[in-house]
Amino acid sequence: MISAAILSSLQTAVCFTSPHHGKIATANPNNHHHHQVVINGVVFPSQVVKKTTQLQSSSTTQSSTETTTNTSSISSISNDQIFDATQTLLNYDQSQQSFIQTDGSQGMGGGLSALHYIQSLDSNKRLELQSSIQILIHVAHSERAINSAKGRIMLGFCSSNAPEALAGLKSWVTNLDLPRGMLHGMDVDGVPIPVEELGSVYVKYSTGGAMTFSDMRKSGKGFDALWRPGDALLETYDGDFRGVYLNVELSDGVFRQFGVLPTDLFMEEEEW
Repeated sequence: MISAAILSSLQTAVCFTSPHHGKIATANPNNHHHHQVVINGVVFPSQVVKKTTQLQSSSTTQSSTETTTNTSSISSISNDQIFDATQTLLNYDQSQQSFIQTDGSQGMGGGLSALHYIQSLDSNKRLELQSSIQILIHVAHSERAINSAKGRIMLGFCSSNAPEALAGLKSWVTNLDLPRGMLHGMDVDGVPIPVEELGSVYVKYSTGGAMTFSDMRKSGKGFDALWRPGDALLETYDGDFRGVYLNVELSDGVFRQFGVLPTDLFMEEEEW
């Protein structure tokens, strides 16, 4: 098993979910929208807000039959659904932030108050969150099927202990049909770290991404340093937030990072 050190430096173009509450974006110089609308602090291309255009598929070297199938899969989710799903998750974030303030912003950065908000959610709200996430993930899957560089999905699990984080990771990956890869960070130079010694952890998951060639050379690991689809990295974490950060990159260029969401969102009650 590879230690966490080989994944310590990733391409600057990749935006990973952060264990510290807040949204972190990376600039994309190729992403220019001449007509934009800002809703709740998020920039939407006007065509998304107007809900009048269909998602355009990237050209690929795959067979025309496979491309047609995947394009149809994307089109099965309307722009209305994508917009509404995004808005639902934005509203969740706003409600959580408001709750944190009224709850006295307990814990580091309001982390404990954020957990109190998660614990207050009823079953209808949880189902609404599940549905919105599934819509965005479905579109990301379809885009990635056409072009593996597209439709990146990233998760960040902040948990009190490793078993809790890994159970959450398993449930999200299974229910959202995400790729499975290697888990890094559970050892030091090949020697396993006892789970009870880890304490609070942060698990970072991605459907894709890699080190730059320069970073790969510096690591001395060669191609073993690549971040493969479905790989996850476990790190120690000293913050108070408990839950999941979700980042979904779609071809419309809208920045979508949400959280913290419930770790057990895709678990049955008896599993948690």
